[in-house]
Amino acid sequence: MRFMLCILLVASPLSFAFAVKGTMSLSDAQAAAAKGDADAAAAIMMTTERQTCLNGCANRGYNKDQCTEACRPGLCHPGAQQPYCVAK
Repeated sequence: MRFMLCILLVASPLSFAFAVKGTMSLSDAQAAAAKGDADAAAAIMMTTERQTCLNGCANRGYNKDQCTEACRPGLCHPGAQQPYCVAK
């Protein structure tokens, strides 16, 4: 599962992190998922480790500041084309 997740994150562009729906904390995503938000639930299902997120981001050519912001621990990106959360 982690291997597949790693591949998906490396293959998906970071621009997903800045999608229309924005970002939310992991606890907010859990609350939204409990209320039926499918995007929040999908983001939680695709939780990755921070270093994996940072490596995938850097490999796509984004600068360190963008990657650091998008890969903060406990942050979720439910509005991304491939929703994901970064583990705390």
